[in-house]
Amino acid sequence: METFLPITYLNDFVFCPYSIYLHQVFDNNSEDLYSAKPQLQGKIAHKDIDEFDEDTEPTKETTLKGIYVISMKLGIYGKIDTYYTKEKKLVESKYQITTIYRGYYYQLWSQYFALIEMGYPIHALYFYSIRDEKYFDVPIPSEKEYKELRTHIRHIAWFDFDTFTQTNLKKCMHCIYASLCDKTQQDHVYT
Repeated sequence: METFLPITYLNDFVFCPYSIYLHQVFDNNSEDLYSAKPQLQGKIAHKDIDEFDEDTEPTKETTLKGIYVISMKLGIYGKIDTYYTKEKKLVESKYQITTIYRGYYYQLWSQYFALIEMGYPIHALYFYSIRDEKYFDVPIPSEKEYKELRTHIRHIAWFDFDTFTQTNLKKCMHCIYASLCDKTQQDHVYT
């Protein structure tokens, strides 16, 4: 049986591999136990994407929002934010973008490759910062980026969570799971 990784893991793993494990442990609990203000703001801002009603929205003929994609080749699945069918443009939205982290690229690239595999043509990629309404143009990934993404996915799939040690305590300070984590004594800034 094949195992597929959620696209969201690609960014989470860059932030902290152990956060993926902790998210799974606490997944059946109320998000109030571990969600911090930035995560709640992001979920509220994402609500329009996640609750897009294609039957009532006037742009239903030209926009796909919150649809599931899958890549059999990469072994990933998840939702895209917005795909504009006429412009053949894929957009990944974040609540606020001040820095574009490598994990953001992994998410967008995986969505791109999944859509291409599913038969959707894409001519442009963007990040969108919801809070300040800014678009960031992203080059179409090449074979080099595809190989980097595939290596990243394999690294996640074979990662040994038991032996992990976080060496960047600054990340722990900004992790919503820090107070629940057995790998650090660091509290997060949201407590």
